[in-house]
Amino acid sequence: MNKNNVEKSYGVALSEKQLKFLVNCIDIAQEIELIKPDKEETDIIRRLSRKVDLLIDESYDESNLYDLN
Repeated sequence: MNKNNVEKSYGVALSEKQLKFLVNCIDIAQEIELIKPDKEETDIIRRLSRKVDLLIDESYDESNLYDLN
């Protein structure tokens, strides 16, 4: 934290592959109880997971675009 007790915010750009990897690592760490996120950390985990879910849904929708059955 800086001297004003305000945390800095960092913008991070992730590729789809990196985002999926990050969420997978978080899931594994939570499953084996290596991390116990607080409320703020849980919020970012939830937001990242939602984004991955959207990417997967978009990918699924695109793959079904050419399915004529």
